[in-house]
Amino acid sequence: MFLPTKTAARNALNAFLPKSGSLYAAERNYDNGPGEDSSVSRLSPWIRTRILPEWEVVGQVLQCHSESAASKFIDEVCWRTYWKGWLQLRPSVWDSYLAERNKLIREFKKNIGYGEAIEGRTGIDCFDAWNTQLTETNYLHNHARMWYASIWIHTLKLPWQLGADWFYRHLLDGDAASNTLSWRWVAGLHTRGKTYLARPDNIRKYTSERFEVTARLAKEPVVLEELNLPKPRELQPNRNVPQDCRIGLLITEEDLSAFDWLGEQTDFVERAAFFSAASYKALDIVSEVVHFRRQSLRSIVQNPLLEETAQIAEWAKACKLDSIVMAEPKAGMDQASFNQIKSCLSESSIGLYTVRHWWDDTLYPNATHGFFRFKQAIPFALDRLRSSPLRQTAS
Repeated sequence: MFLPTKTAARNALNAFLPKSGSLYAAERNYDNGPGEDSSVSRLSPWIRTRILPEWEVVGQVLQCHSESAASKFIDEVCWRTYWKGWLQLRPSVWDSYLAERNKLIREFKKNIGYGEAIEGRTGIDCFDAWNTQLTETNYLHNHARMWYASIWIHTLKLPWQLGADWFYRHLLDGDAASNTLSWRWVAGLHTRGKTYLARPDNIRKYTSERFEVTARLAKEPVVLEELNLPKPRELQPNRNVPQDCRIGLLITEEDLSAFDWLGEQTDFVERAAFFSAASYKALDIVSEVVHFRRQSLRSIVQNPLLEETAQIAEWAKACKLDSIVMAEPKAGMDQASFNQIKSCLSESSIGLYTVRHWWDDTLYPNATHGFFRFKQAIPFALDRLRSSPLRQTAS
């Protein structure tokens, strides 16, 4: 279904564009099942790696539809930006999730309910079918993800962290922010007191009666408590990249678009790709996801492909580089890899610069509260996109 190339991504975008206006708004909640025609875009695996960056997708949509007609789809694209910005302002939320996830995996290793859930043997027809689809295709419709997470948390009464981990390990489009924070939202932790409960009638309607849903689903949410959230931090402004020395560009699978937009503002003498295989192994990410991300990266930067941080310093020395430039790392697995890279290059006295794309620089600072406050900043990003639709330079 998803090929790890820019050509496949743009072909999928072009095929979806006619549906991205009023049709998407009217039918986006319907999940007709694997292989069936759908009004949703199914672009998320490519948007996640930014082989299709958000600004390119939104720009193409606005060339086909008015802003009002495409508003629902634009909002959905910007939800991903919102989640990433929210976590970028509060990176300790990921650290807390990860620590709890590691502890719960040990505690629930032999838990019967957890085993039945991840093996699709709960007896809840829709949940088990979605679990099979997840493990076989590494994709789920967004509405199905919400139903699944609700049943996991409120009906099966399993820890949300283990559900978030299960999705993160299997979804091609799973990223630390969108995945973790969506599960927190369903659990009632993102917006205090606001949970999401899956209802049999809602599932039957929006799956076109594919499921009977005879099992009893929770009518009352599990009430979860946690300490107060950390306050959002201030984002550091972009540093000026020196232009009078030998600079290399390092690309990761977190932002493949950086090959273009960073390349427009700096003359790089060398380019390389870094894929942290150890990070994927540590979180037990399934091979299909690893393959998709690695091949997506390789399709943008053919050689060299580095997989250990020590190799980055070796590459820089061999190319006589003074500094390396990267897209700003995102909170989560990307930040952990970056910290290792930074330490390794520091030991070799090689400079390291990170740059935030203007799309993120415009929107991230507004992810301080809920999406609807964040949404007020979207028109500013769209105005900048309209004024220079083909530009992808950093701010």
